[in-house]
Amino acid sequence: MSSALRVVLLALPFLAIVWVHWVGSLQATAAPKRFDATQTLVSARRRASQPVAAVPYEAAARVAAAQPAALASPPPPPPPPSPPPPAAGGCPAGRKPYHTLLTATGQVYQQWQCRIMYYHWKKQRDADPAGKCTELTGFTRLVASNGGRPDGLEKEIPSYFATEYNGAELSRFHGYRVINRPYSVVQYLKSAAWRAVAEEYVYIAETDHVMMHPLPNKAAEGSPMAYVFGYMGPNPAHAKIIQKAWPDGGGEGWKKVQSIGPSPVVIHKRDLEKVSKLWHETAVALKTDAAADSRLGWVIEMWGYAIAAAAVGLRHQEFRDFQVEPGALSTASQLRDFESRYWVFHYTYQFE
Repeated sequence: MSSALRVVLLALPFLAIVWVHWVGSLQATAAPKRFDATQTLVSARRRASQPVAAVPYEAAARVAAAQPAALASPPPPPPPPSPPPPAAGGCPAGRKPYHTLLTATGQVYQQWQCRIMYYHWKKQRDADPAGKCTELTGFTRLVASNGGRPDGLEKEIPSYFATEYNGAELSRFHGYRVINRPYSVVQYLKSAAWRAVAEEYVYIAETDHVMMHPLPNKAAEGSPMAYVFGYMGPNPAHAKIIQKAWPDGGGEGWKKVQSIGPSPVVIHKRDLEKVSKLWHETAVALKTDAAADSRLGWVIEMWGYAIAAAAVGLRHQEFRDFQVEPGALSTASQLRDFESRYWVFHYTYQFE
């Protein structure tokens, strides 16, 4: 045997081994990798920082049946529902701002009362937990003055001046200056200043009202909020007087008249426009009627409002703790929780 043939025969086993490994590598490259469920689940647990334990065959089988898709990260939870959008300006949708209308005259005494009232109004507005969403927004001091002339206080307090009854006109009412309140309101509601009021509600206040807490607006159109004056009390003894002032109410009309006045009241602008003219006319009719004047006394203008409201079908929500009228006649129950119970301190009723 030649030496060359002997070398070839000796190299054949080595070449066979190389050929087998080469063919195997080609098959491994062409064929898909076998899915090892057990090893995959173990790797997944490692990634999740879970202790690795023996994986039961059944668990591996379930994973294998699911194939690699089962090993993908779970989908994120759905986002929480979005809160309802706030009203314009970021305030609650139920917010009902109101314009405070402080009825007054230009007398020096009432000027000082107005300063006190306006100071406490601003104090409660600024202290309102609602912050910028407070319902205490606009303010106007409505002044009945001689000829509607300014009194100088408009530099301190936003004011509107209306013409008051005076001289011979006031003598018709026996000097009863309170009749100027509905008279000034009627004039104000005809003005450009009224049309410029942005708020839909009005809080009618008096000069001797001190706001003790931010007054919440619980009124609605057709349903103003008012204080109950226990010393009015419509009853059968008032029937004829009320029927004369409100003939359409009939003999039972007194039952529809509430023990309320025009202040303190929170009322929708359209409701105030509806009742104001009749309030003024009824107050004038009552004051110039001797029997009514004798019977109803110094609160006769309040009766004018109460009867007019009943006549136009305006039923008020009644709040007995709207304001407090303390003094020498106060009972212990009236003064209980004085500082937290009432919205308004009406300070001259029993003090003057």
